[in-house]
Amino acid sequence: MRRRCTIEPPDWGVMVTLYGRAAVLDAVVPSLVGLESQGAARLRIPGGSPLLIECGGGRLTGKTALLKELSKRYAQRIPQAYADLGAADFGQPGLASLADERTANASRTSDLLFYLMDGLSRKPNEFAGKLSFPRLTQGLLAVTSWQSEDVQPAELQAARRRLAGLLRESQPDLQARNQRVSGWIGQVTQGVSAAAGLGPGVSELVGPLTDIVTTELLGPRANRQGLGWWAGRRVGPQGDGHAQLTDLAMCFRGDGGDRRRAEHHLVAALLEDMADHYTWMRLKNRVPRPLLLLDNVHTPLGVTVLDALTRAWHDEPTRTHPGVVAAALAQELAVPDAEGTAPSTRSAAGPYWRQDRPRTAAGWVLRLPMAQLDLDEVKEMFGDDRPGPDTAHLIHRLSAGRAGITHALVLSVRQRIGLHEPVDHGALLELPLELPLELPLELPLDDGPTLPVYERLLRLLIPDGEARARLASYTPALDDAAAHALDADHVQHGPDGQPVAATVRVPVAETKRLLRKDCWSHHPWPGTGGPFVGDPTLRALLVHDLRTRTGAAPGGGDWRGSHRRLRLLYAPGAADPRDACYLHHSLAVGDTDVVVRALHRRLAEQDAPGWLATLNLVCAAPHPPERPAVPAADPVEDRVAADNDPVRQAVQLLVLNLWRQSHPLAHPDLRKVNAVRLQLLTLAQNSAVGPQEVFYQAYEEWPQLLNRWIQAPDLPTYGEPRP
Repeated sequence: MRRRCTIEPPDWGVMVTLYGRAAVLDAVVPSLVGLESQGAARLRIPGGSPLLIECGGGRLTGKTALLKELSKRYAQRIPQAYADLGAADFGQPGLASLADERTANASRTSDLLFYLMDGLSRKPNEFAGKLSFPRLTQGLLAVTSWQSEDVQPAELQAARRRLAGLLRESQPDLQARNQRVSGWIGQVTQGVSAAAGLGPGVSELVGPLTDIVTTELLGPRANRQGLGWWAGRRVGPQGDGHAQLTDLAMCFRGDGGDRRRAEHHLVAALLEDMADHYTWMRLKNRVPRPLLLLDNVHTPLGVTVLDALTRAWHDEPTRTHPGVVAAALAQELAVPDAEGTAPSTRSAAGPYWRQDRPRTAAGWVLRLPMAQLDLDEVKEMFGDDRPGPDTAHLIHRLSAGRAGITHALVLSVRQRIGLHEPVDHGALLELPLELPLELPLELPLDDGPTLPVYERLLRLLIPDGEARARLASYTPALDDAAAHALDADHVQHGPDGQPVAATVRVPVAETKRLLRKDCWSHHPWPGTGGPFVGDPTLRALLVHDLRTRTGAAPGGGDWRGSHRRLRLLYAPGAADPRDACYLHHSLAVGDTDVVVRALHRRLAEQDAPGWLATLNLVCAAPHPPERPAVPAADPVEDRVAADNDPVRQAVQLLVLNLWRQSHPLAHPDLRKVNAVRLQLLTLAQNSAVGPQEVFYQAYEEWPQLLNRWIQAPDLPTYGEPRP
C-alpha cells in the first residue's frame, strides 16, 4: 500500500504532500526515538546504539522538507533541535554566527553546540522532565570565558585558579552569591558575543543561553557531576575537573587538530548530558529519546560535526543516544532503481540499531537516498484537477522524480487549470509560477510575484546569477574543449547587470567544480564523454533558458553562431564532414540536409551499432529558437538519386521524426513513432545480414521505447560500436 504524508506548513496555509518518505517517517525515526510519529504509542528500545541516518539527494529532492516534517510530527512530544549547517544563522532568522578558525574562544562547532543546547533544553509539553547540560555548559563556559590573550607559563596556575573560583562561586549558598553569579554570566555571554565577532542578531540566542548557563551552574549536584565527568575525560595527562577544563580551553586555542580534539570532547559532553537524563526508571517506562535534525551535513561544518558524532558513537561507552537524522547533498544514482527495492527514504529494512561495534566509525551511519517520485505520485499531486492525459508523464520525465521540481511544475499547471486556460505541453516551462507558493521551496520574494516556472527553478538550483548565466552559455558544449571555445564569447556581468572587466580566472574549471560540488549527475552520450552539462533535467532547463534569451535576437543569431562555431571544432575545413558532434551542432541550427547526406553515406562505412549510436547523439541536438526551415532542395543529381533511393528517404524521415520526438517537452506522437518504425524496417530490408539483425531489432524495440517516453540519446544500439 502506498504511504504518503500530508503536511500543512503554517507559512503557506495550504496542504503539501510528501511522497516517497514513508520509511524515514513511519519506521526509521520512530525506532530511533522510541515513539510513533503519529500517536502516543511508545516503542521498545532495542539493545545497543541507534544508527545515525543520513538522507542524501540532489538539489530540490525534498531533503529539508523531510526534516521539517519530522520536526513538526514530534513537536511538543520529545526534546528536539533543528540546525541548518550550511547557513550562517543555523536556519534561525535573526541569529548571527561569524566565528571561524581565527576566533580564539569560539568556533562554528561551539556556536552550534550553544544553539543545539538551547533547543534541546526547552521542555516539550508531553515529555517527562527537562534535559539539563552541566557537562556541556562547563566545557563551553571554560572555552569561551578563558582569557583572550595567550597565557604565559608563569600565569597558568593563576588562570586555572580563576576558572576554579568561577565554578565554585556558582554554588547556591547565599542568595547574594546567586545574583552575583547570574550577573557575571550575563557579562560573560556579552563578552563572548563580542569576542566571537557575532552580529546584533545574536541577542536572540544569548538571552536564553544566559538563563540556561545560570540554571546549570547554580545546581550543586549537577556541578559536582559535571566536574567529576570532566576529571575522567583526560583532556590533559592529569589533574582534577578544573585542570581538565583548563586544558580543554587551551587545547581549543591550539592548531586545527587540537581544536578538533577539544570539539570532540564538547560533543561527547552533549551526548553524555542527554544520556544522563535516562535513569533506570525512565528506561523501564520507555521514555522517548531526543531528536537531532541536521541539515546540509555535506558542508564543511556538517562534515566536522558528523565526524565528531560518529567518533563519539564509536569511541565512547554505550549510553542512551538521541536519534540523529541528517540531510546531505549527494550524488544521485546514474541508473535509478526501477523496482524500488534498494534502500531509500521510501523503503528501508531494519534493524536501525547495532548491538555490535563496527570496525570503523563510519559503520554507524545508515545512508538512505532520497527516493525519486514515481508517475502515480505525480498524478496524485494534481488532486481534483484534471490536466491533459500526458501532462503528468511529461512532468515526471522532465523532473526525473525530484520532489521540488515536480511540485513547482505541477503547481504551475494547476494554477493554469484554475484559470480555465488550456495547457500547451510545448509551453510547459513558460507557465507562470505565482506567489504565494504551496510547495516546500524557499523562493526569493524579490524576484517578483510572477516568473516563468523554468526561471524560478533555475534561480533555486543555481542561486548565483553569474554562475547561472555562464553555465547556460556552456550548455551547447559536448566536451571541455567546446566549453572553452564558448567562454571566449561569454561576457561577465556584475550584480547590477552591467558588464565587468575580465579577471584572472579559469571559468570552465570553476563551472565544472560547481557541477561536481552540487552533485549533478552526469549521463554520458554515445560517442562522447559529454555533454558538458550531463544532468538531463538541468540541461533541459538551461537549454530552454538559452533558447528563450537568444530567440529574442533577430534570427536567433547567438544560438546559431554558437553552434556553428562549435561544429567547426570537429571538422575544420572538411568538405564532407562526418563527425557525429559536427552533425549534432548542424541539426541544432536546422541544417538537416547536411545531416541526412552524412548519415546516408556513413551507412556504407560504419557498423550498425555505431550508426545507431551516431543517430542517438545527432537527434539529441537541441531545437533552435525558431522552427527549422524546410531543407533546401538538393542538387538535381542528388534529388534524382533520392527519388530512386528508398534508403536515403528513410534516413531523412528517420532523422526528422526521431529528432522531433526527442524534444524534452515532446510526448509520444503516434504518427512520428510509426514513421520511425517504418524507416528502421526500410533500413533493415536494405542491409546485409549482420546490420539487418541490428536494424530489425531497433525496428521492433525503438517504437515501444518511444511510446514509453524514452528519447534519444538513450535508445539502445545493440552492441559495442567500432570507432
